[in-house]
Amino acid sequence: MPLLLLLLLLPSPSHPVPICEVGNKDSQVEVNCENKGLKAPPPDLPADTAILHLGENPLGTFSMASVLNLSQLTELFLGKSQLTSLQADAKLPRLEVLNLAHNKLRSLPKLGRALPVLSILDVSFNELTSLPSDTLHGLSRLQELYLRGNQLRTLPPELLVPTPHLKKLSLAENDLQELPPELLKGLEELDTLYLQKNRLRTIPTDFFGMLLLPYAFFHNNSWSCDCGILYFSRWLQDNPSNVYVWEEDVDIKAMTPDVKSVRCVNMNGMYVYNFLGDGCNIPGDRDNLDYDEYEDKDEQEVPIVNTGSPTTRPPRASSKSRIRSFLGAQGCY
Repeated sequence: MPLLLLLLLLPSPSHPVPICEVGNKDSQVEVNCENKGLKAPPPDLPADTAILHLGENPLGTFSMASVLNLSQLTELFLGKSQLTSLQADAKLPRLEVLNLAHNKLRSLPKLGRALPVLSILDVSFNELTSLPSDTLHGLSRLQELYLRGNQLRTLPPELLVPTPHLKKLSLAENDLQELPPELLKGLEELDTLYLQKNRLRTIPTDFFGMLLLPYAFFHNNSWSCDCGILYFSRWLQDNPSNVYVWEEDVDIKAMTPDVKSVRCVNMNGMYVYNFLGDGCNIPGDRDNLDYDEYEDKDEQEVPIVNTGSPTTRPPRASSKSRIRSFLGAQGCY
């Protein structure tokens, strides 16, 4: 009799116990299926699911076609799911956030056609060693790209061309030794750049262009303080309040600027911004450097010599000539 009573209390197959937790976030249906031992998305997810958490499951591979029926899906979290393969085999027209962090991905499929409105892509802590130049084609609305903690050694120069609205870029904790000179070209909205914990030796001349870049992270690299780093040294001098040290779980706006975090791997650990390049021959006419501090010399009045003839001013040396003279006096030639 007790056994019969227990059987009667168990849910019938036609009314299974829900595997996932269903809630509401900002008037959107949020479904949490994390850590349920799943190898694929459950078939009975609410059709109006907007936010789906599938992380911490042994998925192994993931097909976007498996959530094609979720027409309202805007955010998909697949972190820590042992992913080795991602198949962009269906179009998710509303997906804005895709989190693939802490997996085992060695490559990324082209996501542009499948995710036309994607704005945040997190592929941190995977096993990427390189990225094809067309990886981001079609992702014209991308605003945040996180590639932290991979094994990237090089980057294609045109990688970010398809993402003109990018605001945040993390390349931290990779094996990068150099950066393409025009990597950031056209990214006028970029405000945060993470480059810490790589093996970078220098920053290419004019790498930052006219970017304001209020938040930048450069610490723990192999900065080689020689003539090739003068552009970066000058940039640090001009933007000391834009340089920070990354602190885990701390809001970026609560961090304190620390330009001294950027040190030479040589020169007894000198601060990079203190490297003045004594003895360096600066290529070109130096027009690409900022000489604002010497502009006041142009405004100084030249004494008028009274010779009895009509008043004239002796010819002044050009700005370039005077700058060369100044640099020569500083031992830069």
